[in-house]
Amino acid sequence: GRAPAPEWPPRDVVQRRRLLMVAAVAAVLVLVVAAGVLLFVRRGAARPVDAPAQTTTAESAAQTTYTVAEENRLYLDNLLPVDGMTLTADGAALEYGVGADGRAYVDRRALGSTDVLLRAILPSGDGWQTSLALVSKPSNPTASFGTLRPCEEDGFNEPDAEYLDAMLTVYYHSQLRAFNSRNVSDLRFSTDLNDQSWQASITTGAYDAVLYDLEDSDMTYTETGLAHGEDKVTFNAAGHWTGTNRDSGAAESGTDYMTIQAIWRDGIWQVDRCLPCTEQEYNNGTLKLSTK
Repeated sequence: GRAPAPEWPPRDVVQRRRLLMVAAVAAVLVLVVAAGVLLFVRRGAARPVDAPAQTTTAESAAQTTYTVAEENRLYLDNLLPVDGMTLTADGAALEYGVGADGRAYVDRRALGSTDVLLRAILPSGDGWQTSLALVSKPSNPTASFGTLRPCEEDGFNEPDAEYLDAMLTVYYHSQLRAFNSRNVSDLRFSTDLNDQSWQASITTGAYDAVLYDLEDSDMTYTETGLAHGEDKVTFNAAGHWTGTNRDSGAAESGTDYMTIQAIWRDGIWQVDRCLPCTEQEYNNGTLKLSTK
């Protein structure tokens, strides 16, 4: 009969290949373990899931890629920067750095105007928290942030008293500034719809018989009747103004009562609609706009 076919591949070759494969796997395992040990040493013990991560020079992109000369820095007080923190100015993303003392800062030149609302959004466990700071002037040395509150990833949450106070201060000052200048673009925290509703009154000078004093005027609101809808909040507000009559030079003052509806848009709460109301409606919480 035919001679049996020779074994292929030869047994000694198979054994050598197996030994080489075992040696290669062992080498890879050694490298993986070594890399894991090095990573653990560099990062330290694991953080609790619900604790914000502390910012370090190695981990913070802002700290390593963004820097501003000391004289141009606006430091952010009462705010501990953490990995994954984002910052916005009037809803637009804003770069920040972290100084040697651990404080976050921004370039004051990037703010560009007065009454800028800064919002910090920080990861916290499985969710997010947000805090606010109002910068009245870019020349301020610091901006002080308020209490952290739960929010969504984009910073959305129902506006609390702190937010409404800040929003109305900025909005009312901008409205009086627009009355003084006859320039609709001076309106702040205002949607296109609100801009359009004020267009005629502002440009024709319907309210500019008085030169308004922005420093001595402010807007407050009442929680009576305040209503939350889907991405909207409706309430009554009172704008207290002072100014000088342009013709006589006499000092004047007054109060404007109105129902305001604000909506969440472009990362910020903005005034969307306004309707005049009476002092009695203000006190009673009677809203002139639908909350649906």
